[in-house]
Amino acid sequence: MAAEFEFNHSEFDRLHENLIQLGDKAEETMNNSLAKRAEDVIVPRITDLIPISRNSNGQGVRDKIHARNLVWHKKELGNLSVTIKSKGGAANKRGSLGYLVFPDEGRGSSNPVAHHFMARGLEEGTPELVGGLQEDLIRRIEEEL
Repeated sequence: MAAEFEFNHSEFDRLHENLIQLGDKAEETMNNSLAKRAEDVIVPRITDLIPISRNSNGQGVRDKIHARNLVWHKKELGNLSVTIKSKGGAANKRGSLGYLVFPDEGRGSSNPVAHHFMARGLEEGTPELVGGLQEDLIRRIEEEL
C-alpha cells in the first residue's frame, strides 16, 4: 500500500515554460523540491483520513495505539517521484503498521468498504505540491538570470 506521486506532464502544462527556461537544471530542481516538500504536504492529508478503530459495538474509540497518532509512513525518493508507504511488514507482527492496507483497500471481513485514504490524501495535496514546485522552479530561474 502506497501513495506515489509521479509527474504526468499533461497535467502540468503550466510548468512547461519554466522547465524549458531551466533546461537541464529543471530535473534537479524538481527532485530537490519533491524531496523537501512532498512529505510535509501529502502525509498530513493522508493521516487525517486514516480511520480509527471503534469498539465492537461501534461506540467509542478502541483503547489502543492508532496509526493516526504515530509516524506511520516512510518516504522513498525516485527520479521525479516520491513514494509514501506505510511502515512495517506483515500485519500480524507487533508494532507493524502494515495492517493499514486492509481499511485502505477494503480487505477482510472487518473492512467491507475501501477507504482509499492514500489516494484521496495524495489527490488533496497535489495542487499545493505542484504550487511549491512552481515556486521552486521560478526561484531557480531568477537565480540563474
